[in-house]
Amino acid sequence: MVLLALCFVLSGLAALVYQTAWTRQFALVFGTSELAVATVLAAYMAGLALGAAIIERWLPRVRRPVLTYAVLELGIAVSAVLLVPLCIWLSNLLLQAFFGGQPAPPSSTEVGTSLFYLIGAFAALVVPTTLMGATLPLLARHAVQDESQIGRRIGVLYAANTAGAVLGALLTAFLLLPNLGLSATVWTGAAINVLVFVLAAMLAKSAAQSSATA
Repeated sequence: MVLLALCFVLSGLAALVYQTAWTRQFALVFGTSELAVATVLAAYMAGLALGAAIIERWLPRVRRPVLTYAVLELGIAVSAVLLVPLCIWLSNLLLQAFFGGQPAPPSSTEVGTSLFYLIGAFAALVVPTTLMGATLPLLARHAVQDESQIGRRIGVLYAANTAGAVLGALLTAFLLLPNLGLSATVWTGAAINVLVFVLAAMLAKSAAQSSATA
């Protein structure tokens, strides 16, 4: 349980590294208005909810939840460094194509602009955030063996993830972004995800060996 909690601390840390960096990256395309920032946050949270909803349907079929969790963490890293930057670049091109050539920047309060921001942000973030949203149900499936453990063990996992998120927000704002810049900060988050993948894969292998010898 300790190693599992450590994985979720690191997972939460990486998630807030991404969220902070992605908000800054989208601000370079969408601007820094309250509506533009809110749409990025809304897309981020929507992806988390989607991931939790999807994995709930598949949980009965998952035989090795920790290994599946490890694969999801690797998927988050890959999509964060490859897919999200590509989608942000495409969003910038489409923004110029649809709203460029005007005497002044388009207002973020216009319906068309707001809808473009929401769709662009969701399309860019849907893969990594959906994978993130599936992680807690998977770990809960592994950690909880009977109903008496639900409150305590899920509480530990959620607290670990929240602690990691707080640490991630602080590190990103005060250390990573000022010293590394946006791209390197995202790569740092990906490196943390890869570390979680390795730890979770080790834990899954250990659990499989224990089951085989039991």
